[in-house]
Order: sequence, then structure tokens, then C-alpha cells
Amino acid sequence: MSVIEPPVVPGADEARRWAVDELAKDEYASGGESWLARVLDWFSRLLDGLGDGVGGAVGPWGAIGIGILVAAVLALIVWLVVGPLRRNRRRTVEAELFDDDRDAAALDDDADRAARAGDFATATMHAYRATIRRLAERSLIDLTPGLTAHEAAELGGRALAELAVPLAVDADVFDRIRYGHGGAGPEAYAHARATLERASTAKAVVT
Repeated sequence: MSVIEPPVVPGADEARRWAVDELAKDEYASGGESWLARVLDWFSRLLDGLGDGVGGAVGPWGAIGIGILVAAVLALIVWLVVGPLRRNRRRTVEAELFDDDRDAAALDDDADRAARAGDFATATMHAYRATIRRLAERSLIDLTPGLTAHEAAELGGRALAELAVPLAVDADVFDRIRYGHGGAGPEAYAHARATLERASTAKAVVT
């Protein structure tokens, strides 16, 4: 007769590590971390108790059930807290994307300096910002509060149809860099720089 192996339940250290690894990301560096850390410590001690008095009182399968329940509650708490923090952080970042007093020429100069220094990620972001600023200076788009990179690209594509695809590509790269999902090399910067040049001379769509 085969023996059914009990399911694997994360121990206190492992469950807490999952949450701590998530909360260690930059977007959670401020707001809510202190009290949440105390909650995690409390759950950690509770999980430790499953191997001591609690486990002995309810038996091995009962301890496993409690462990699963505790892990689920811990995951729910992290999800409820982390979700809003992530969304708030993203909204804050988006609000800052084009909230810049520099004109297109100044942004272009900063992009060039960053590129010459080998910082192509910063150069690419400045070039894209310069492109969007140039479109605004030409009165082709309006820079409204909270405008995202992709929303700006969509507006620019409507005004200058020939730039719809290049702007979308640059917006993808911009977001990838801005939110820490990747970097950019000379090719990405060259593409963003070419888009900027075209944004300065392309003729607007007549409707």
C-alpha cells in the first residue's frame, strides 16, 4: 500500500523570504514597509509554532492545513498592500515623465552628453522626452498632467502619421528603461535620435 506524502508547505523562513524579496524592490522602499515588516515577523513566529506546541496539538495534517492557511493569508496581505503601492508608484513616475521645464533643445543637448559618456539608457530617455517636447512646441500635442509615454506616442502618431510606429517603439524602450525592465544601447539611442529629428520636420496630418 502506497503512503500519501503530505504536500510541501513553505516554512516560516521561506514564506517570509518570498514576501521580503518582493518588498525589497525599489517601488516599496517608502510607505508601509515598517508595519508590514512587523506583520511578517508575527506570521513567521506563528509558522514556527506549527513545529512546536501547535503542531503537536492538531496533528501533522492539521499543522499542514494551518500552514497552508497562514501562507495564503500572508500572500493576501502582501497582495493587498503591494498592489496599491506598485500602482501609486507607477502613477507618481508617470506624472514626472514630462513634468520638465527644459525645452526640446536642452533635452537634446543632455541626451547628447549622456550618449558621449556612454550612458545610452539616459540618452535614449532624454531623446524621447525631447521628441515629445518638440511635438508640444509645435502645438501638435498637449502635455497634460500624468501623460504616459505610450499616450504621448499615440498622440504624436495621430498628429504625424509617419511617426506612429517610431514613436511607439521609442515609448516601449522608454518604459522598459524607466521601470527597470531593461536597458538601451547605441542602436536604441540612434533610433530615438532619428525620431526626434523627424519630429522637427515632419508635416502634420491635415484633417
